[in-house]
Amino acid sequence: MGRKFKEALAALVLEVKYTKQNILESYLNEIYLGQAGFVSIYGVSEAAHRYFGKTLQELTVQEIAMIAGLIKGPNSYAPTKHPELAKQRRDVVLRRLRETGLLTEEAWNRAVHGPMRVTPSEDVLTDAPYFVDAVLRQVEEAGVVPLPEGLRIDSTLDPMIQQAATESLEKGLAKLEATHPHLNGSLEPMQGAVVVLDPKTGSVLALVGGRDYRRSQFNRAVQAQRQPGSLFKPFVYLAALEAAREGLAGQLTAASLLADEPVTFESENGPWSPQNYDKQFHGPVTLRSALEQSLNVPAVQAAKTLGTKPIVQQLHRLGVTSAIGTDLSSVALGSSSVSLMEITAAYGAVANGGIAVKPTAVRSTRDRQGDIVWNSVPDRQQATSPQGAYVLTSLLEGVIQRGTASKAKVLGLQGKVAGKTGTTDGYRDAWFVGYTSDVVIGVWVGFDDERPLRLTGSQAALPIWMELARRVIPPNVSAFVMPPGVVTRDIDPKTGQLATFQCPEQVSEVFIEGTEPTVYCELHGGGIWERLRHTFGFS
Repeated sequence: MGRKFKEALAALVLEVKYTKQNILESYLNEIYLGQAGFVSIYGVSEAAHRYFGKTLQELTVQEIAMIAGLIKGPNSYAPTKHPELAKQRRDVVLRRLRETGLLTEEAWNRAVHGPMRVTPSEDVLTDAPYFVDAVLRQVEEAGVVPLPEGLRIDSTLDPMIQQAATESLEKGLAKLEATHPHLNGSLEPMQGAVVVLDPKTGSVLALVGGRDYRRSQFNRAVQAQRQPGSLFKPFVYLAALEAAREGLAGQLTAASLLADEPVTFESENGPWSPQNYDKQFHGPVTLRSALEQSLNVPAVQAAKTLGTKPIVQQLHRLGVTSAIGTDLSSVALGSSSVSLMEITAAYGAVANGGIAVKPTAVRSTRDRQGDIVWNSVPDRQQATSPQGAYVLTSLLEGVIQRGTASKAKVLGLQGKVAGKTGTTDGYRDAWFVGYTSDVVIGVWVGFDDERPLRLTGSQAALPIWMELARRVIPPNVSAFVMPPGVVTRDIDPKTGQLATFQCPEQVSEVFIEGTEPTVYCELHGGGIWERLRHTFGFS
């Protein structure tokens, strides 16, 4: 009773203070009339612009009736999502106009039998519609109030990279469908998404959220939450590298030997025995080899020894904002869900020497006079040490040179590019995130209904990444720079210990200073000459 009394009093005050025409005009300027992607549509003028690409003065009677019909249920009668219901509702409004004498019989007959044509405004149908959605969402979340005369938004978009990303995704998906007929057996097509970031500034240089914005405004680059699978493994090892730097339990180095053998763990669902992709076990392997070949069992072993809590904390510091389960599978094998944007940003932090910069699609907003209304301030934090980031980058270079992403060697960017494939259990999601010191590119491929792709990240996502990388990464891109506090040592890959002249195989490995091995190879013997050389400083 109290609420109704207040509403009646407010209505009386409005009627005394304003004319009915003023009240109606205010109502029509403020009423909610649906969504354009992330963006809420308020007012009939904005609805005319969003649904038809017109001003109010340019609308036909059919279009006016359609917008009026939205008032009852903006999302239920949205012409972009429910054209048949929108037409039915439009016709109800047209009938009422005829009944009240505002529409002649002839005009009504012509209007009611006319087709429903929705032509969104050109700014929504640019070559970067999903990017535009992300921009408007960020402006809205920043609390920037639209001005009557409008806002000028200075975005981070690079049009050439955006075009390359859009074309690479479509070309890659079409090629997959042509070569794998099982991907075509549904009304809902296979989907994909691409994010391109500048790791130093967090600028979103390009964003593709799906194949066809007209058909679906769901932005798979930022809205979709999917399991990252093997994309999480590098962060398990990064946390262990950092534990070694700090002298904590669970510490590992790139040369540490990990057991790749049958093992059973207790989980919430009972005993769990992780398997590798090839269903084989490879005995003791170095951390580097385990990551290059994306072996599951060593990653789980490392996470078990270290504990999942520091790994989850590491992920959050790097920019993963989604909730991460603390069980071994969620952490080591990526069975928690994240967006493409946040996992790409996490790899961007590694590319940026361990400094995480929150992604942004907007630099600033200005009024008509050019005065800044809102400025984007980069959100930076040191998420991991520069040394840990460099060692992980070196490991991820190996993924491309010798591992699951070795197809990308043809790009000829040795020492300049690093990355990781990702494949989820059941082959529902395929990923690849790769980076240089200047750019990080993330690609996801899958079905919206989570049907299995029956393809790995190397098969589905990596070719799209490669096509885009060819177009946006210059051949003279800077190599990764080793920071102070990182050392190299020759080791025997069979033991992970310092190599001697008797070791049949030697490899150069990188270490955070202070964590390098000090014991010479005990399998092949020797080490006396190497100790003398080290002690007296001669070669």
